[in-house]
Amino acid sequence: MPELDPATLAERVLRLSRSSPFDLMPVEDVTVLAAAGREKSFPTRTVLAHGGERAMAHYVPLAGRLRLESGGPVLEATEMHGGLGALSVLGGVPLPSDLVTDAGSVLLVLDRDAFMGVLEEHGHVARTILRLIALKLLELRRARGAAPRHPASPPPTTRLDLVSRMLILREALGLGIDGMATIARLARVAKARQWPAGEMICDATQPADVLILLEGSLAVKAPGASVRTAGPGEVLGLVEAVAGVPVALRATANQETTALVLSHHELAEDIEDEDSLALELIRSFATQLWLEISAVGPPPELRPDQSGGG
Repeated sequence: MPELDPATLAERVLRLSRSSPFDLMPVEDVTVLAAAGREKSFPTRTVLAHGGERAMAHYVPLAGRLRLESGGPVLEATEMHGGLGALSVLGGVPLPSDLVTDAGSVLLVLDRDAFMGVLEEHGHVARTILRLIALKLLELRRARGAAPRHPASPPPTTRLDLVSRMLILREALGLGIDGMATIARLARVAKARQWPAGEMICDATQPADVLILLEGSLAVKAPGASVRTAGPGEVLGLVEAVAGVPVALRATANQETTALVLSHHELAEDIEDEDSLALELIRSFATQLWLEISAVGPPPELRPDQSGGG
């Protein structure tokens, strides 16, 4: 691959850094991704991916416009801000509608293979993206009160031998069979803990630990939200632990309650040591973030202009 001239690379970095989830990344990490992309011109209106398909790349307009449309525009990116496709690539989730670029557009195309290749070869970039996705996911969840969208499934087992802890952690972290070696290491350091009725569970001054409820229930109160009950199978603190922040809620045991606890420093250590764990969590969190965005709507900068202007 020919070496990019500094001006071209700088322009790519500038445009990519306006595109979520890369907008908060260190410049040196964005530069690695920008160098892996390619530029492509589209003389005619082009459907890059149909609704129901996964995006094959993350696309950033260098000139022109890019949008998801279903009858009318749903999400839109222009040369001034934004890009589309990253969450579909990272999470393997299908697009809800056609991804279209206008005639005359020039796009920076970060193909899926090139994108994933960078993450596999540069673990620090993968870990940065994981943390940023976790922070964006937290932001959206806190905006709607932090309650899960679907009832938690009961844990696969309430036994606490090593194999049972592995099954519980695999379900909670959303990892595939390829992650079982990592799960085995985490299962060895995960501990069962019990709380009597009335005891506070979460420490809002320390980075969150991961709690997987096995028996009993918790009264959970997020800022600005009503008290809700969390029961067996619910996972608390996973996204916060990955993001390295405390939980922004109060949780009190309604009765004697048992949970499997994975400390934040054990999880952080494994993410640092195991690039494969970071990639698996990126896939899981990107899927969840896409679902959150689909439910609450796009951020203002990616909403189509309704004023009639360009």
